Amino acid sequence: MTGGERMLNIVERNDEELEIIQHGENVFHEALELVMDGEERIHVTDKNGKVPDYDLVYTENMLLFPEVIRAKIRQMTGGKVLGDYLTYDEENEYLLCLDFIKQFKKIELEVVDEYSIVLSRMALKHSDATIYYTDDKFTWFIEDSDRVVKVDDLPDEKDQDTLRVTGSAFEFGFSTRDFTKLGSVPAFQNIFFWQAFAVGKKGPFKYVEVVLNSVTGIGGILSNMSTLGKASKNKGFEAYLRPNCTRYPEDLLCRYFKINTKPEDATEDNTLVVNDMPIIHTTWYCCHFPSSFDESIFDETFAEQMKRYTDAVLRGKKTLGVLARGTDYVTADLGGDRIHATAEQMITVIQKWVEEDGYEKIFLATEDQDIFKKIREAFPKKVIAVIQRRTSVKELKKKGATLLSELEKKSREGQAYRDALEDTTVNYFYALYILSKCDAFLCSGQCNGWDTVRSLNHDGFKRERKLFVNHEGDPAIEDWKTIRPITAGMFARGTYPTSKPLYMTYRFDLNEEVEPDAIKEAWDKTLSVYPYVGYAVGIREGQLVLLENDLPFVITETSEVIEPYGRAGNFHTVTFCYLDKVLCMYVDHIPFDGTGFKAVLETFFYHYYCIYDKCEYKAPDGVNIEGVAQGQDVDAYRMVNAIDPSVMKKNGVNGDAYVLDEEKKDEMFPSSEDIRGYCISAPSDEFMSYAKSVKASPMSLLSVLYAKTVNRIHPENKKPIKTLLPISIRNVMGNENSLLHQVVHVPNIINIEDLDKGDEELNMGQREFLKGVSSEQNIKMMCGIYHGICEGFTKAYAAGALDGIIIEQHSGMSNTGFLSYLGTLRGDEYTNRIRMSAFHGMPGNGIMLQLAEVGNHFYIDWYQGFHGDMYAKAMRDIMKEAGIKGVRLERVE
Repeated sequence: MTGGERMLNIVERNDEELEIIQHGENVFHEALELVMDGEERIHVTDKNGKVPDYDLVYTENMLLFPEVIRAKIRQMTGGKVLGDYLTYDEENEYLLCLDFIKQFKKIELEVVDEYSIVLSRMALKHSDATIYYTDDKFTWFIEDSDRVVKVDDLPDEKDQDTLRVTGSAFEFGFSTRDFTKLGSVPAFQNIFFWQAFAVGKKGPFKYVEVVLNSVTGIGGILSNMSTLGKASKNKGFEAYLRPNCTRYPEDLLCRYFKINTKPEDATEDNTLVVNDMPIIHTTWYCCHFPSSFDESIFDETFAEQMKRYTDAVLRGKKTLGVLARGTDYVTADLGGDRIHATAEQMITVIQKWVEEDGYEKIFLATEDQDIFKKIREAFPKKVIAVIQRRTSVKELKKKGATLLSELEKKSREGQAYRDALEDTTVNYFYALYILSKCDAFLCSGQCNGWDTVRSLNHDGFKRERKLFVNHEGDPAIEDWKTIRPITAGMFARGTYPTSKPLYMTYRFDLNEEVEPDAIKEAWDKTLSVYPYVGYAVGIREGQLVLLENDLPFVITETSEVIEPYGRAGNFHTVTFCYLDKVLCMYVDHIPFDGTGFKAVLETFFYHYYCIYDKCEYKAPDGVNIEGVAQGQDVDAYRMVNAIDPSVMKKNGVNGDAYVLDEEKKDEMFPSSEDIRGYCISAPSDEFMSYAKSVKASPMSLLSVLYAKTVNRIHPENKKPIKTLLPISIRNVMGNENSLLHQVVHVPNIINIEDLDKGDEELNMGQREFLKGVSSEQNIKMMCGIYHGICEGFTKAYAAGALDGIIIEQHSGMSNTGFLSYLGTLRGDEYTNRIRMSAFHGMPGNGIMLQLAEVGNHFYIDWYQGFHGDMYAKAMRDIMKEAGIKGVRLERVE
């Protein structure tokens, strides 16, 4: 279920025998009554005949998220972030947040559904906003008004004081505190959230009972009670914590803290029960009441003990306080503003502050043993800390736990668990209290500890900083000169989780041992031709940018992977790892695509073999060997005006395509342990002889071979086989030298019955298809769409919302394979001494095939996100049966 379907979605009438209701003002409420009786789809008819018949289809709001997201939400919150709203009352202003809608002068609707219509009615009644819509279905529910305007298209950029309502549940607003662009469900929830907890009751209410769960730590309890306490008080309610709803016994909480407990006169009728805290916590209203408290929240005895201990620890020394979170902030993989700085990144800032301000001591608060060890080793005899048991990411994974609370339960039971919980709680607040009394404060990222320390600090710190590495980048390169923003590469960034590096892997098996000095010299010559390759990719204010980078390139003898982009690779976009006769290059996929980077490889290998062989080879036609190559950073996407990406969805290939069983996993992206790689090589003369005999191009032949492979393994399948093909735009757009991400992706369908045709007819059909999608008209249209996609991804990345889009897109994909043809690596006779045994991007759960010719062989570099070699062996056998006798299959890492 994707973000395009709503709680009650308005769809075309079908022929099923269903319950029928009349169209009218209360049609949604009548439909919801039937939903509560078990109906999921309802026919609607208009007795006056003014509105065509339609259906309302019910989808539970949380099902708008893919299962992988729902599982993470359940894990981290124990509940949900969207209410059910099976009952709600537009007239009960007592339980509405009308201030949210009153702040806007315009409301722009990208979708027409139950919630956007109800929101529009509320805006027309309670605000002065003008509503702009594009879908005529809107007029079925809203009467004509001078404040209701039909437009053909909504503007690319919305004005200030405008609410844009979209069709994505991922548009939440909370992470960036920007509530001007929301999915229709979150937009509706920002008005009706109190009613999510009223369960049909009208009020009046006196109390709000806060129900937290075993996931919530002590910092979260105090923070949530502070926020909701103030939010409730503003509404005239008093908030209290439900007894024993967390993993902390009530007597423990009362022993150390002053938390409102359940009043004697609290009843079911006068109390709102907030049992899913994120529903209210993520609203515009609640963000006006940030957590804050002082020492009065502590029991007096506990506060006095912490004060004495703090004085003894700090001893009047000028101290830098450091809060470094690791462990479950890593294993939970939360993304966005919850990605915390690493120990190495923290050390960079600590070193700078110590040098500038002369701190005598560093008080370090961390639960992560590895972080503790690294920072203490970086600043010997300077680090002080509370004595406590620390753990590590490795230990969490070993014990099969994602959260620290899970590890605690797995490690102890009964009284031993309760005693450990109390020790952990006391140590946690001792550490935070000491941090609040330091002279300066550095925090690794967003967490409750940041808010608590700042709340407890009355006099202000000399300097304070909460690192936000996903928005600000690595502190080590924050002073590097910015060249320009990344543009075309944002498409690549929008295909893989932003918390993970995205790079291409090349493996070349050479005839002779790799010569590292020749690599360095050849690479220096290559950089003189392609200086673009020498830039770093960094982050500035939430935007990916190119930076000047004066650090040396990494050229290391190792069989391990040294990833580009980060510290290990000196922030360069290319790293070299070699061992014996094997040379691996790891290339950041953001600034390059495979076709563009082939030009860099051609220049590099020309110079490498000239140096290695101490001779001057003939420069291959079209290969730049000296002088700066012109147009290497030209973005042809931007030669065309941006087009709304939804055009691609409307014009896309529809239908139910076959999905490999191996792809059907809960996790959308495979772990390194699950990935398998193979290389199918064949002599060029045999490969092309067969291709010519069936009038095939290399790309059409790869498509046909893949479809036949899937059919051989799954002869029972009757569904079409769908693949995704990248098409280079350089020839059409005239930017042949561009290294940027300059491809567009087209879905290709081969129907099972087509496989009964002759190979010649099948390949001719594929060539006609490729010719059509490569036409100037289609390429230019696709460039406009990709221009729009890149701009959208840039905004989503800055807003911390790109990961949601990535997951939303991948949850709806049905490709069985990703196929690409890179062409021929141009060069002299030395190319016969190079075997390209591996080339791939970051594979998903399916199969990725890259076809290229190097020297006198074609290579099909095969990567898949699952175990097993049956598909690779099947393709090898099909090629042998076609007369390509020299075909060879090998396993590669």
